[in-house]
Amino acid sequence: MTPGRCPFSVASPIVLASGPAGFGTELAERTDLSAIGALTTKTVTPQPREGNPQPRLVDCPCGMINSIGLENPGFDVFVERCLPDVLSLPTRHIISVAAERPEELARMVGALSAIEGIDAIEINLSCPNVDAVVIGSDRALVGRFTEAARGATERPLLIKLPGDAGHVVASAEAALDAGADGLTLINSIRGLRIDHRVGRPMLHRETGGLSGPAILPIALARVFEARKAFPDALIVGTGGVTDLESAIEMMAAGADLVGVGYGMMANPQLPTQLARRLEAWLAERRLDSVKEVIGVAHRGGFDVP
Repeated sequence: MTPGRCPFSVASPIVLASGPAGFGTELAERTDLSAIGALTTKTVTPQPREGNPQPRLVDCPCGMINSIGLENPGFDVFVERCLPDVLSLPTRHIISVAAERPEELARMVGALSAIEGIDAIEINLSCPNVDAVVIGSDRALVGRFTEAARGATERPLLIKLPGDAGHVVASAEAALDAGADGLTLINSIRGLRIDHRVGRPMLHRETGGLSGPAILPIALARVFEARKAFPDALIVGTGGVTDLESAIEMMAAGADLVGVGYGMMANPQLPTQLARRLEAWLAERRLDSVKEVIGVAHRGGFDVP
């Protein structure tokens, strides 16, 4: 199966979004990764990051706010100790990276480009849980970082953008003009909870990234806007997909691939369940291909008797 504009074949348009799946090895013990389209690793940075101090997770209605802060072992350790296990997993492999400077990003992307088995590289320009500026909200910065990454690889390149900062179409245009193959829309949305008993923010860093069903309408709007503006771009839609209906909504808005994150934390089997339910739904609707679903909201919807 090769849905939409995806540059590589996948078993399903359902993929694992960066973050909750970690590097995939623990999840592989509990679910059939061969049934899903791809694993996107948690984001790796040039140097190790311990992440933000505790507490850094809090529940909220229809979702969760996290302030993990890109905790990871650092790029060199990841390549040496973690990447071989990632590449052994029976699915496609998308490696997520982030950096504060374009030259750091280019070094990582160039090193990954020389390693067989990596199907795409995702550039995270939108984490809401670190002190640095959200690069994805600044069109000029998006262009510079994308250009640096593009100059270091010929592999498919995805740019992950925020849904609540800047104008997503402007940032997306900058990324695509600089050579990106596609977009990942969206990252978690900056949010806050306050403990009413003491009147203080619940998270140590005060704000964090809201994920879960609460952000589904926002993610759908950003994907819809991007597909309308860029009909030929690969789009990975993430944010709030927790059931078959929301996955179909995301594809109808224009997503070629649908990333699952929050829902997988409650149910590790969810991605494989969605992949199988989607196949059954297509058969029930007598649709020949998932391509008939992708972007259908831009074409007047389905022909319903």
